[in-house]
Amino acid sequence: MATDPLRTPKSEYTDIVNRISVADSPVGIDAQYTHAIIITYLQQISERLERIEASMGRRQ
Repeated sequence: MATDPLRTPKSEYTDIVNRISVADSPVGIDAQYTHAIIITYLQQISERLERIEASMGRRQ
């Protein structure tokens, strides 16, 4: 099982934070890029869930 992101130490996110940080942004990150990453991961999760559900349906 994956680690709960809320229980992961901030230090483990350093690489990600550095990648999405933008110095001249009012919020400190490139919001469009960050949202694109999140949306991409959500799409991947949705596709995986559909495949899992389909395989579960075939077994029943």
